[in-house]
Amino acid sequence: SSLKVIALVSGGKDSFYSILHCLAAGHTVVALANLYPPIPADGLEHEDLNSFMYQTVGHSVIPLYEKATGIPLFRQEIRGDAVNSERDYAAPAVTLGLDETESLVPLIARIKNAHPEVNAISTGAILSTYQRTRVESVALRLGLTPLSFLWQYPLLPPYSQSALLHDMRAVGQDSRIIKVASGGLDETFLWQNVADSKTISRLGKAIARFCDNGDGAVLGEGGEFETLAIDGPDVLWKKKIEIEPDRVILGGGGEAIWEGKAARLVKKEGERVGLKSLRIPYLWDDEFEEVLASLETLPEPTLPNTAAEPIVPAGASHLKITNMHYKGDWSITLSAQVYEGDLPLDPPAQLASILHSAVNTLAGDDLDTTDILHTTLILRNMSDFSAVNEIYGPFFTSPNPPSRVTVACGDRLPSGVDVMLSVIAAKKLPILKTYRELGEQPGGLHVQSRSYWAPANIGPYSQAIATPLIPESDSVSCSTELVFVAGQIPLIPGSMEVYTEHGFKGQALLALQHLFRIGRAMHVGRWVAGVAFMSTCPDQETYQRVQTAQTAWTAIHTAPPLPEHDDDAASDAEEAQVTDPWDMLNIRGPLVFDDTTNREPLPDPSMIIADENTAIPPCFVVQVAQLPRDAPIEWSALGLAKGTLTSEMVFHQPRVFYTDVKDSKVRFIALEVTDDWNEVPTLIRTGVWDHCTLYAGPDFPDNWGSLKGVSYVPCQAVWGHGGKKVRGVLVGR
Repeated sequence: SSLKVIALVSGGKDSFYSILHCLAAGHTVVALANLYPPIPADGLEHEDLNSFMYQTVGHSVIPLYEKATGIPLFRQEIRGDAVNSERDYAAPAVTLGLDETESLVPLIARIKNAHPEVNAISTGAILSTYQRTRVESVALRLGLTPLSFLWQYPLLPPYSQSALLHDMRAVGQDSRIIKVASGGLDETFLWQNVADSKTISRLGKAIARFCDNGDGAVLGEGGEFETLAIDGPDVLWKKKIEIEPDRVILGGGGEAIWEGKAARLVKKEGERVGLKSLRIPYLWDDEFEEVLASLETLPEPTLPNTAAEPIVPAGASHLKITNMHYKGDWSITLSAQVYEGDLPLDPPAQLASILHSAVNTLAGDDLDTTDILHTTLILRNMSDFSAVNEIYGPFFTSPNPPSRVTVACGDRLPSGVDVMLSVIAAKKLPILKTYRELGEQPGGLHVQSRSYWAPANIGPYSQAIATPLIPESDSVSCSTELVFVAGQIPLIPGSMEVYTEHGFKGQALLALQHLFRIGRAMHVGRWVAGVAFMSTCPDQETYQRVQTAQTAWTAIHTAPPLPEHDDDAASDAEEAQVTDPWDMLNIRGPLVFDDTTNREPLPDPSMIIADENTAIPPCFVVQVAQLPRDAPIEWSALGLAKGTLTSEMVFHQPRVFYTDVKDSKVRFIALEVTDDWNEVPTLIRTGVWDHCTLYAGPDFPDNWGSLKGVSYVPCQAVWGHGGKKVRGVLVGR
């Protein structure tokens, strides 16, 4: 639906280009918002404050944007400093000093008073989590939807670092370089149009000499340069800005600032390009598009005997494993937590009771909600999703709350139970203390802005949370991290609408692409196993969907390796391969800028030692009553990042997949439970599980007793390797 947007503008190229994407999405920009540096005591305006959060150079030109665009401009003086310098930002609970981020609050409040219809805010964040999370924090507190349409732009097709600059040139946006600070750039770059092909070429040559490939330097993401937008397409720019040059200020460390004078608005003449030339990043990654094409040609599946059986409605689970509390070597698992009080409660009240109890239990182990890594939330009815989220959210106030999988299991939940929650929390081990002391705090990914990259959160949870694994002994170190990824459904990232093209095949693959994009962002090189939740569907479609999900999983794991470079990625730059005096003076040798953005390999063959039987992690499909947004599929997986892994598959009656981590005592196991295999209960009773998730079908054995360290999902049906229906599967460590 159309949003009424506040566009946060710094004067730079990205904030104005983001406005064009807001307009292309059908949104209306109601106001421009800008923060400017305070006037110093000497009464003289200085162009640069070197704010961590805001671009301030060129701020004296900002007032002209109101008449240049015809959009009301609201401004606010920046107060405070970067008190909170953490990468991920949370609203200050106790004021230790005013953080500059909070200057946004009164500014947006003023705009909301003047334009009560506003419900979104746009930012030009590309790769800066620091900037994005701060805008998100303020926006969400004030009831606004954050929009970051340029987020991860270089990692989207065509995977070109300079694609954004070429796209700006295509629509006629004119943004001038007004500050250079690093990356081998000198004052000769000042007042050049950053989207001009010659400038892009020169930037590339300088970046090749001084910066790493893929770090966004050619876009100025590391502060290499800053820009000032002075013109663009008529759909936004009604007039253009002209500025006379005044002087160049040279600072230390190679810093140079261009200052102008007599800035004025000028009437635009001639026809200019508009939104028709605005490139919207393609939805599909190359390898996923190829898999989609192959799925479209799949023949109708031949049903195996075990899969052809109709799915009959299953009653409540008979397993007695609710409200379990287990301490493993590494984690604490609160599995299948349910409300067991005498008074009947509605679903939100049930969850509130469960969460209060969980908080008290964790407190007994000196833990709190910030130590929780992942949760599994099971509802009886998905219609309770929004109401339950309102209770769930306030319990998790850290910038990176735990990742989460949410499904509805209908009448498979025990009688009287409408909500069931399982929690995995990390114990306070010495390795985690050392990890934090080294500045390598277990990371998370919590993107709440709409973008073209992957869906924003539709609940209070992170896309992914990573935590280090325990070394084998005190004498060795283990670099591998375990990554919990939230369940992914097939939403179109830019609109957050459910994707419907190509039917279930397109939906299964898009949700899987979201899983992989998040995995790459977290440096995942190997999945322990993939689990595809499938909502109830007609019996004749069930096995087709099982086959589609497992075929997609196999195909993406056997796709050709990602190219490390692409000579055609930025063909426009070839036009500008000229030698100028700056090149001859500053470049020694035939340095070539590789414009291709190198994406993380997933799977990463250098990370895993595997034979042909274990080259592809197992993929299980489980059927539940309903999924969020009435989606037909939701992907979930545990990821492993960094380090070296080995894997093997043991050929008992079912397959058992083992993944071992070098220099760690951890073993990951994915196994199937069939009718005629009795070794799993013995394995469970040994207590070797630190944590795992059990996906149990209606005929899962009921004589397993207490399953320690196990989170539990009661399913309508479960399929293992090759689409064979099984009683259940377990995935964990």
